[in-house]
Amino acid sequence: MSAVWRVAVGAVRRRRFNSVVLGVVVLCSTVAVVVALGLLETTSAPFDRTFDQQRGAHVVAVYDESPAGQGVRRPVVEAVAGPFGQAVATVADTGEGVPPGPLTVVGRAGPGGPVDRVNLWAGHWATGPGQIVVNRPPEPFFRDLLGTTVTVKDGPRLTVVGLASSVSRTAEAWVAPAQIRALHPVGVQMLYRFRSHDTEADLRAAMAAVAPGLPESDWQSYLMVKHDVARTATAYLPFLIGFGVLGLTVAVLIVANVVSGAVVAGTRHIGVLKSVGFTPAQVVAVYLVMVLLPALAGCLLGVTLGGLAAQPLLGLVYQGLEAEVGVGVSPWVYAVTLAGVPAVVVSAALVPASRAYRLPAAEAIKTGGSPRPGRGRRVQ
Repeated sequence: MSAVWRVAVGAVRRRRFNSVVLGVVVLCSTVAVVVALGLLETTSAPFDRTFDQQRGAHVVAVYDESPAGQGVRRPVVEAVAGPFGQAVATVADTGEGVPPGPLTVVGRAGPGGPVDRVNLWAGHWATGPGQIVVNRPPEPFFRDLLGTTVTVKDGPRLTVVGLASSVSRTAEAWVAPAQIRALHPVGVQMLYRFRSHDTEADLRAAMAAVAPGLPESDWQSYLMVKHDVARTATAYLPFLIGFGVLGLTVAVLIVANVVSGAVVAGTRHIGVLKSVGFTPAQVVAVYLVMVLLPALAGCLLGVTLGGLAAQPLLGLVYQGLEAEVGVGVSPWVYAVTLAGVPAVVVSAALVPASRAYRLPAAEAIKTGGSPRPGRGRRVQ
């Protein structure tokens, strides 16, 4: 095996230009593949992880009044939270942080609970009159909202004391239960987690069991939120997958050309290797290692650069989401890329390299003739 390695390394050095071109093409392809697979995973995995951590609500339902029994003892219900008073306040245009217009406000005693554990990432929860917590994603520039005043038309002036995010999008702001009465609530919010929740049909069946008379327009499914989160990621996927496939196709063509050229130009060299004791399999291994070395170098560098490039892109995909979603490239993406890209390169080299396997030593030496200086490199 050491002899195969020495001969293959020598071949790479003699064909530096071909090796560099192959390595660069594999590098670009690998970057595209890593980013594309990372985006493909983000269409569901980060949301699911965050949703489970926050015990997100599968359904957010709004009733005209507090429902009797709250559906707690129904077999379909895993957990329930509420009732919480819900009001739609109209924010006046005062030029302060919170923009004017309607604002859905819910009265809750705290951010925790069995369903929708709100992530309070700045300030403190609203516990007294004149306090409000605003729903904003965990971004540093939103901290400027702390201490600003929210003026409600025909209502109280509220001071922003906290910033929080809810992956379930249960409200745009929260106040203490006593404060919600001053905002004239128009309904009562209930939050449900169901045992069967994978499809819209599961959720409809569960809601029919819990609240048979409640129209669908009065409840929100978490699948709608999930689809909205994934929509931005899926917009990038066709371009990245296309670029990755194109790059791998170019890499395959380059590998096939390099190996074919090396076999044609190195016919006599193949005969010499077999004459000095190399088996046909070892001769093929020389050509496979010759393309695998630059491909591995490009793949390793491409995986590193792909991981670095994926992070800001994934952050851009989830920018503006009303919750903190932990995004990143999973280890399986790196593993699949590190195994798959070199495998594609080796597979592309196997067909032209197999000619060296079948070529008899005597015929190879005879066909190759006396080599002229530089002829092999010019052929390639």
